[in-house]
Amino acid sequence: MTGPGRLAVVLVLAAVPAGAGAQCILDGSGTITNPTDPACRDARFTYTRDTDDATQIALGYDVPVPVDSLTPVEGFRSYAALHARHQALASGSGATAAEVGTTLAGRTIWAYSVGDEDTLTPEGFPEPAILVNGGIHAREWQSPEAVTGFYERLVETADDGGPGQWLHDHLNVVVVPVHNIDGFLTTQRYPASVGGLEIQPREGRMRRKNLRHPSAGDTPVDDSLDTGDDNFFGVDLNRNGPVGFGANGGSLPDPVSLIYRGTRPDSEPETLALRAAARLAGEDRLRMYSDVHSFTQVYITPMTGNRRRDAITEALVTRMRAASGFRYDYRAGVPGSRGIGTTADWAAWTYQVPSWTLELEPRNGGQDYGGTGASHSGFILPEFRAEPMREEVSRMLFAGAWRQAGPPSLRAAEIRDADGQVVYAARWRRAGDRRVLDVTRSTALLPGREYRLWLAFDRPMRWRDSAGALADYPGQAVAAVPRVEIQAPGLPGASDLVLDPGDLAWLDQPGGAPAGYRDYRDDALSGNFTAPVAWDTGAAVPLVITVQARDFLQAALDADPSTPVGWAGGAWTGYEDASGASGDSGGVDCSFTPYAGAADAAAPDPAPCRESGAIPPSGGGGSGDNGGGGSAGLLLPFVAWWLSRRRPTE
Repeated sequence: MTGPGRLAVVLVLAAVPAGAGAQCILDGSGTITNPTDPACRDARFTYTRDTDDATQIALGYDVPVPVDSLTPVEGFRSYAALHARHQALASGSGATAAEVGTTLAGRTIWAYSVGDEDTLTPEGFPEPAILVNGGIHAREWQSPEAVTGFYERLVETADDGGPGQWLHDHLNVVVVPVHNIDGFLTTQRYPASVGGLEIQPREGRMRRKNLRHPSAGDTPVDDSLDTGDDNFFGVDLNRNGPVGFGANGGSLPDPVSLIYRGTRPDSEPETLALRAAARLAGEDRLRMYSDVHSFTQVYITPMTGNRRRDAITEALVTRMRAASGFRYDYRAGVPGSRGIGTTADWAAWTYQVPSWTLELEPRNGGQDYGGTGASHSGFILPEFRAEPMREEVSRMLFAGAWRQAGPPSLRAAEIRDADGQVVYAARWRRAGDRRVLDVTRSTALLPGREYRLWLAFDRPMRWRDSAGALADYPGQAVAAVPRVEIQAPGLPGASDLVLDPGDLAWLDQPGGAPAGYRDYRDDALSGNFTAPVAWDTGAAVPLVITVQARDFLQAALDADPSTPVGWAGGAWTGYEDASGASGDSGGVDCSFTPYAGAADAAAPDPAPCRESGAIPPSGGGGSGDNGGGGSAGLLLPFVAWWLSRRRPTE
């Protein structure tokens, strides 16, 4: 949390002296007041595993060093290795690379688009997009690793025949794995050395900002820890945005401050590169933004005051947090507040999409992993936690991408008799900017006869584990199969047939109806049923197939596929329930209308379905809102340090 409330707590701490071995003085905002004093400017500290004295800071675990490896390691890769990996992934058919800007020092900032070659879905509708940013704060090595892990997962599953391939075909994912390249390289040059003061180290491993020198034009701060005149300078790129710039006490105008916002909004070339990445994604198609940081394991989420957008955001974050077993907390901003100039504020307000600052591990300065909780140690995740962290964050981001790609819908239905003859067949097809239902076969179902129903959805509806077995997506729980009912609305309710869940099965082999999936594994299911004798009335009986279903991330069906689901004004469009009401929750599909009667009975007029019970709730968990500062919030943890003398400053 940042803002006036937090600042008021800190202002009582004016003129706080630095810790052992340094003579820096901090004012009430946490800014160094004597940056040119050699005793402050030239102070140096070294991170160690166990030794703690006037110039050494013990972490309690081995100090991570960057590793040159194209593939994930138990630890953190060097920028050169990460960049090579990013480019290699983009050299195949699953992703493309684009230069979106340059850093202050002239290094190219790259964005990577993961998806198919065009910006259209397989049906030809506009393809939605999401944007994920990493490494905006140089010292947060967790972030480039996590975003790279997500990028790797998307490319590596692009032809899996299931959810990964569906996402690749239907969503444009743009990632910026390393935003603040200049600062990141500085931190990797000095993996164990810092300058400044023990409670608020600045240069070397703990550089946060970019390399902007306030009085040297476009000449950047040098990358040497030993020349201390410029070590405290730089712009906090996560305070340089046009929304909330200079507002709510979340940034400062002093170039020495860790939260220096720059001279004006979007003053930094790195910030402009992120704007270019949004254009690359497609600003009119953007549906989600995540800025990945560390630390404290929390989603810090702006609330724009747009009721539907804010509710969708909270529900989405709940599903993503569930994928971590709710190890991550959720903190919503004040509704209507324009924030403090973060990239999440910019995305939330500019595009009215779910947007957040995602703070990664650790929760409490590494103490959960045997660490000392030493100052700023939260930015130094133990190497053995890098791999599980990557996997967990990748799961959460995949869940968010899946949900924001849009809700599921039915695409086709077919009924065959015991001899394999088609008695009913219908499918939705695109017609301009809508869909129409083509019924290509419709003859009477004979009461007392056995039939096989095949239903196809627009996507894989269930998740499979690494062994290929049906399983819940981590942290989610859905019914094994949907509720499928064949109603006879003109007859008493007792005449309706609910298909036995035990007779329904998801299809994991290709081939289409009646025994294979349509386009992706588990996008279709089939089951046998016997037409009730109660349908034998001597006249044609209109029927309705009603389907209540949720996909593996608990999104409910779009009940009216004729209006393709889109996104506008911070909410879903064309997302209806069975009554035709548009909203954000979906409902029961009643699209398919066979009929029963004698073999020569003429087809009756279709009848509307009757309400068949509310679709089960999506579940979830507690809000887990127990605070935590992370890099997006600076001042409250500084107060905590003042109490404990060993806490990080952000």
